[in-house]
Amino acid sequence: MKCVAYIRVSTDKQVEEGFGLDSQKRDIEDYCRKHEMVISEWYIDAGLSGMEMTKRVELQRLISDLNDIDKILVYKLDRLARDSVDSLFMIEKIFTPKNVEVVSIHDFAKYQTPQDKFQTHIMAAVAEYDRNTMLLRMRGGMLERVKNGYWIGGGNPPYCYNYDRNKGILVPIEERAEKMRTALEMYISGSSECKISKAIGVAEPTIHKNLTSYVNIGMIPYKGKIYQGRHEPIFDKERWKIGKDIRSARAAGSKSVYPPNLLTGLCVCGICGCKMRYQKHYKHGKVICCCSRDKWLYYLPNFDKNCTNRYANPADKIESAVEKEILKISMDISLYKPVKPKSKVEVISNQVEKESNKLKRLYELYAEGNDTVIDMIKKQETRVYEMKKTLTEEEKKEANKPDKSFVYDNIKKIADVWDNIDKTQKNKILRIIIDKVVIVNDDVKIFLRDF
Repeated sequence: MKCVAYIRVSTDKQVEEGFGLDSQKRDIEDYCRKHEMVISEWYIDAGLSGMEMTKRVELQRLISDLNDIDKILVYKLDRLARDSVDSLFMIEKIFTPKNVEVVSIHDFAKYQTPQDKFQTHIMAAVAEYDRNTMLLRMRGGMLERVKNGYWIGGGNPPYCYNYDRNKGILVPIEERAEKMRTALEMYISGSSECKISKAIGVAEPTIHKNLTSYVNIGMIPYKGKIYQGRHEPIFDKERWKIGKDIRSARAAGSKSVYPPNLLTGLCVCGICGCKMRYQKHYKHGKVICCCSRDKWLYYLPNFDKNCTNRYANPADKIESAVEKEILKISMDISLYKPVKPKSKVEVISNQVEKESNKLKRLYELYAEGNDTVIDMIKKQETRVYEMKKTLTEEEKKEANKPDKSFVYDNIKKIADVWDNIDKTQKNKILRIIIDKVVIVNDDVKIFLRDF
């Protein structure tokens, strides 16, 4: 009979001090001596919460070894899991079907009879009750700290503050605080967050977050409520409120006042591949420029701070070129020549075939007696299944594509209605038939969608 033992401690402190692991191991060894048992292998998870089953490497290894195990010894049931649902699931659905006996040396002796199971349920419920009680105490303690004006800590402190652990309060970083005061006054004076970002050298999202943060007026938000903090505010409360009111007014008036520009969402830089956007220029009026020119848009795909595309591409010239081309196509549909991309169905089919061949090779290795590939087989089976599922979805999409003749008949009508529709409608039409407009200085290329 092969007996193994599983032990666990929850905190790094317990690991460093040896508290818990040594005592668990000692008690299990004493139990084995009394019952004439020998532990063939120890499974030890150090510094991992019982609530994170999937992250416990040794527990997962134990589960994978069940075919070679007859009995598992644990110090207490809560070493398996702190949640009664998880612990019972593990015993009843994972261990028992493999004919593996679980012995908890302090909670109960076995898990075989109805009495054993009843006792297990009771002990698991107690463990879960203890955990929930602990969580409630922790939450109550944090709420009490917040009510008394202390910062609860955890994670990074707010942008304009450091956290004083000894005092339990936030301490202003004066350099950052001064930048945010400047940002607030600029915003009240009518500057946009984009303009402020360029002026003070702080990312636009950071500016937005700080101009709206209650922390910066000496308050602490917690669980949907606002409490008075002990830390020093960096904003005058009245000035902050003025900024808040201005923001609300701008948001209320921005929804219907500004229609999209003709090529909104279509322009792409032909040098770096980043998106392009409309912008007002002091000399050229409205221009279309590469987003890589704006440092605060660094998070965009293909962002390249070294992009050499001309900064100010006059929007009216680019719009005129696109309009001219689309109207020409509308009057002569034979000019509609989309760049036909490689079929998604074809691409995914090739991938499915490739991955299926990999799976076949793994099966062959297993058949030859290589047991180490079992986990790889499971992962590959899942991968192939998901890819086949995606392939089926793409085949359905392709089967439901609109009839080309129907699409072309509608494109022919564009020239007749173009002068009688507004920019919003024009933009919607262009986004249906144009995939992208690629711009490199004065060179404009239109890539049409394939239907």
